[in-house]
Amino acid sequence: MPKFRKEEKEAIRECLLSKGKELFIQYGLKKTSLDDIVAACGIAKGSFYSFFASKEELYFEIAKREESFKDKLLADMLSSELPPKVLLHELFRTSFETIDANPFLQRVFRQDEWEQLVRKLPQETLQQHAEEDTRAAQRLFEKWQGQGAMLPLEHEVVAGLLRAVVFVSLHKAELGDVYGRVVELLIRFVVNGLTASDADGTREGQ
Repeated sequence: MPKFRKEEKEAIRECLLSKGKELFIQYGLKKTSLDDIVAACGIAKGSFYSFFASKEELYFEIAKREESFKDKLLADMLSSELPPKVLLHELFRTSFETIDANPFLQRVFRQDEWEQLVRKLPQETLQQHAEEDTRAAQRLFEKWQGQGAMLPLEHEVVAGLLRAVVFVSLHKAELGDVYGRVVELLIRFVVNGLTASDADGTREGQ
């Protein structure tokens, strides 16, 4: 197996990520072969394993990159003084709009590809990613709960609920023309249910 200089390794890794993304969008995870990926980057198959353990791990790394918008969004929300209800609505809306506009994330959120990915990836990889997602949202939820602006649920439960709502995009084709309306109402209902006070600080229902 050839040894690559640091600059070469960085260039090859970036090529695998970019060309892999293009191939996965075009053919999907199952139909994209490792031969296709290494040929696109002009490296031997054996060299691929210096960067990723499998094509599934490459796919997962691309998925994490494409989802990185959430990290910035959560950081901005943490420093914002806007009401939690407004910020939660923005989090949901941005997540749905980003998925709808991103052909790779549309692939990720198709049930067959996600299930294939879960079967092939090491469980510790999935667990670590879930924990990272939870930690990213934990500080934000704890801040709001400390202000009495969110139901006193475990932050893991809240983060899981947010992920579950986003997964409704799996059923876009089934929902058809009413998809947009369903998403709008679902976001509104969940945000209203999670937030314990409205924008002016008074308890809802009082």
